[in-house]
Amino acid sequence: MPDATEALRLFAVPAADDLTEQQRSGAVCVWCEYELHPREGIDLGGPSPWRPHGCAPCCEDQSRALTTYLNWYDHGIGCLRCPLGPCEQASALATSHLSAQARAGRPELSCVNCRATIAPDAPVRPHLWQGLNGPVFSYLHARTCPAPDTR
Repeated sequence: MPDATEALRLFAVPAADDLTEQQRSGAVCVWCEYELHPREGIDLGGPSPWRPHGCAPCCEDQSRALTTYLNWYDHGIGCLRCPLGPCEQASALATSHLSAQARAGRPELSCVNCRATIAPDAPVRPHLWQGLNGPVFSYLHARTCPAPDTR
């Protein structure tokens, strides 16, 4: 796993308010609540007393989810086919990311445009945008958003 600790801290570690005191101090993994022994786990940085740590398996899973998202996003930037619908390579990158995301315990996808949950078989694309606190890793329906159910 490449050193992605800063990126993980910035983009994958839950907010401090969502963590227990033990997780904030680095005594427990921020993702799975595994109790870490002294000098065990990966230090995700931060100002004292905010010292989040992750166990090696969780850090690897979170890093893979972030890396596969960025690979998928980067592909879409230069692909001439993807604006018309995901090309074969984008579909493979999406599958890889969705698998990594599930392994990392991330929630199901929702469209940043229509706010609807994206069905597992629906074409989807990554949508990276600048939020108030930095980049936001999100998703859009790859084509048009489905019409709302008006029943």
